[in-house]
Amino acid sequence: MRPTLRPFLLAALGFHAAAQAHVPPLDEAYRTPFGQVAAPAPAPAVKYVLTSTYLAAASGSAPLIATPFQAFAKNVSVRWDDNYLYVEAKGLPDHPLMAGIKSWQQQVPIPQTYAGATAWRIPLKPVPAKEPMSAKTHFMRGAIALAANGVPIFNALNNRGDDAKAFGELDNWGGHCGKADDYHYHDAPVFLEKELGKGKPIAVALDGYAIYGYGEPDGSAVGKLDAFGGHETKALGYHYHAQKKYPYINGGFHGEVKEVDGQVDPQPSASHVRRTGSSYTQSPLRGALIKDFTQDGNKYALNYTLNGKALSVKYTLNADKTWTFVYSNPDGSTATETYTPNDRPGGGKGKAGEKGKGKAGEKGKGEKGKRPPPGEGEDGKPKGEDGKPKGEDVDATADEPAGDQGAPPPGEGKGGKKGKGGKKGDKPGMVKPSMEDTIKLNVYADNWFILYINGKLRVVDPIEYMPHNVVSVDILPEYPMTIAVMARDNADPKTGLEYGDHIGDGGFILKFSDGTVTNAKWKAKNFFKGPLNSDVKNPKVEHTPIPANWFAVDFDDSKWANATEFTEERVGPKESFIKARESFDGAKFIWSEDLDLDNTVIFRTKVEAPAGYKQRWTTKSEFDIAKPPGP
Repeated sequence: MRPTLRPFLLAALGFHAAAQAHVPPLDEAYRTPFGQVAAPAPAPAVKYVLTSTYLAAASGSAPLIATPFQAFAKNVSVRWDDNYLYVEAKGLPDHPLMAGIKSWQQQVPIPQTYAGATAWRIPLKPVPAKEPMSAKTHFMRGAIALAANGVPIFNALNNRGDDAKAFGELDNWGGHCGKADDYHYHDAPVFLEKELGKGKPIAVALDGYAIYGYGEPDGSAVGKLDAFGGHETKALGYHYHAQKKYPYINGGFHGEVKEVDGQVDPQPSASHVRRTGSSYTQSPLRGALIKDFTQDGNKYALNYTLNGKALSVKYTLNADKTWTFVYSNPDGSTATETYTPNDRPGGGKGKAGEKGKGKAGEKGKGEKGKRPPPGEGEDGKPKGEDGKPKGEDVDATADEPAGDQGAPPPGEGKGGKKGKGGKKGDKPGMVKPSMEDTIKLNVYADNWFILYINGKLRVVDPIEYMPHNVVSVDILPEYPMTIAVMARDNADPKTGLEYGDHIGDGGFILKFSDGTVTNAKWKAKNFFKGPLNSDVKNPKVEHTPIPANWFAVDFDDSKWANATEFTEERVGPKESFIKARESFDGAKFIWSEDLDLDNTVIFRTKVEAPAGYKQRWTTKSEFDIAKPPGP
């Protein structure tokens, strides 16, 4: 079969006159500054060859995959060898950024240096993977693609496993800043077509396959896409397309990549400037709305409102490579701090991390020096089934069950028998428990849970609905243990849908260090189903009243069905579970019969004492957890 000259190939014909000259990839650590393009050589008569399903330029000329970066030569440079294209960039786009973010964790854009040995690396000869990897369960960290303007593109799901776009975390251009103050997209930057031209690749995935906009280069509609947002055509071979709905960009990798610690490896690391522990915090600032971001040389400013009050973070790159930040406070004061990149705050004397003196971590001598506290009021976030904000990376702990669970305050349990011995200060015959008497509990729920043991509320998922977190706590067992758990998927109580028009799925897994695990022996019953018949266009739901005493020891669950076990592949747990997978060895993911449509499920089981177990302690708690603490 004769190779055909593809649209992508035609677009590349004019590339060589303006492209940066070919230089050795890694022999020289750094090259010419960004924007300094080598003098163009006379355009050679270039011949193109077809290698498998991938087009490559003839020897000595720029690889065709470099074409998307041509329009952004001011901020992007390329070099290559026989196997890889190396892309160097500042990581900050020329377009406005940050404006429109409603869910802000107080990060600001700082230019990065993706260059030299830490340049982006893209395979010139992509190879279809034997086992393609989905971005639903992999790559929760780092980039999965590189936009034509040199800005990294991350998984559409943030590092908590949630749709970053759906929860107001992105600006008007589909990007935001990570914990290293590194700007990146979570959405397809289709707007780059204004500079690139219609039908040109807007990005390249890190497996080496190009990403196009919403249409084919010839103007035709995009055909059926696979689970990763890609397909193969005669004109282009395999390639990805942007989508207006999740996953927005490549939803995984058709080609071979290596995953290490939840991200494609190798890839550049962002340069940390600020460290937490002083005026800077990475917690959500409720009520904040980003207005704009400005840059004037080495001076930057992010302007926002907090419950309607205009505030800002202004920062400057100093001649000694340190950064000075000025935070404005709602009371009109400011806090000034100077950071040394990659220095971590510490305790002793010296500059880094010293309180009161020094630069990094300084609390703003002569000024009030405190970061404004989270504001009160509306934050623009979607609300959960219980009416509370969701989708924030917060460490908030609920003190009581939420929503429609119908549980009264937990009661006080029974203590143990009196014994001998005891520690100093104990009443005669009393033995206090120690950490040696506890067992470890690990829980992962999609998306939220509360757990009772013997009628007492013991654990509340500290993050409401999102993210997909692992909860690990120490439990003092009192056998036999009646364990009752309510688990909820993130679903609208009126439609059963999540993220507006998606059918979500649940999943629950648990393991105690005494060997207790979730499996099909547990009882399970659903109390909220929808959308019925999977009808997303006209969604209807079914709610079953939840018994008031569902968590009680004497509650009758004999008529409940056994739980249904599901594979990890079917549940698709997020990064937090994957990292802690060994802590759940022997446990099974469980739910009621319908993993997709059942949204509120209660599980129950009874655990007898392990063989040979004898309770050592004989005292009981001196406070009632059912009541607020008092004098």
